[in-house]
Amino acid sequence: MRPSTSRFPVLRSPALPALVAALAVVAAVLVLPTTSAAFRATTTNPANSLAADRLQPPSGLTATQSCPTSTIVHVSVSTAAGASSLQLPTPPGVSPGDVLVAQIGHKGSATITPPAGWTSIRRDIAYRSDNFPQVTSALFWRVVVTGEPSSATFSLGSAVEMVGGIAAYRGVSTVDAVNASGGRTGTGTTATTPSVTTTVANTMLVDFTTKWQEDLPAPAGTQQRWKLMSGTGTAHLGVSAGDVTATGTGATATRSSASQTNSSTEWAAQTIALRPTAQQPAATLSWTASPSSWATGYKGERIVGGTVQATHTVPIGTTTVTDTGLVNGTTYTYRVWAYRGAWVSTAVTTTLTPSC
Repeated sequence: MRPSTSRFPVLRSPALPALVAALAVVAAVLVLPTTSAAFRATTTNPANSLAADRLQPPSGLTATQSCPTSTIVHVSVSTAAGASSLQLPTPPGVSPGDVLVAQIGHKGSATITPPAGWTSIRRDIAYRSDNFPQVTSALFWRVVVTGEPSSATFSLGSAVEMVGGIAAYRGVSTVDAVNASGGRTGTGTTATTPSVTTTVANTMLVDFTTKWQEDLPAPAGTQQRWKLMSGTGTAHLGVSAGDVTATGTGATATRSSASQTNSSTEWAAQTIALRPTAQQPAATLSWTASPSSWATGYKGERIVGGTVQATHTVPIGTTTVTDTGLVNGTTYTYRVWAYRGAWVSTAVTTTLTPSC
């Protein structure tokens, strides 16, 4: 008897094809490319992820005024000697707007009458031990004009010897040429200039000496511009002049001029500080960087009376800019904000009223 054989039927479920299809869809989803590139292009978020972030503004905006000035340069000189009056030629190469500085030295204490257009700076007299006025040094200044006279005559109501010179400078204020001046007198072999206190930077210090019986060299540390006597022999006087730029402000150093003949006689030493021409004020804007380092840069505006006068755009690494061409007495409002593409932060503001 043959054993019986049981056969298990093959089950065919109608749900199987649907399950296979579903698994295929899952596999297809898993191999899809990332969408980060499209997301980055849409949000400009460098982290390629959603975030509750926004573009942060800079902070601590300040505006500080600066008062630029011209650089004073020496142009040329002229010198002469005379009696009762002194005729000094106009230095060569001058142009309208240049400033002339004259030194007139003479014996005694008579008053000098300058030509028209010359302004007195100071007058210092050195006395002998018996209180007799031995020598006088007087300083004057003038602005060169179109059609400048070929010479300037300084008159003295006394028949005594006179000697001096004119120095021409460019870049000096034509409104108020002298920022500070000082004088000292004494007797001995060495003359010492006074200290003066300047209130503006980049002045030109001009030192002068006048000495009985000797022409001293220009004070140490200056560029000598002249050194001459009123005549020959001992009964005469000498003058000298030298200049040097002072970049800072405040009290200047004293300088000495030592006798080359060991002559101990009366002397006068003077110093003036020529004021440079003021340029238009400027503003230096500074701020603390935005915390949003991914920003592209900063934009700013200069506003007067509600009207935008100028705009600035600088890279994100810049936190200081200079705004030039301002006007004294005008109130300027400055606005600065960070940006990246179309994204902008809120603005920070400050104001400045220049008073150079």
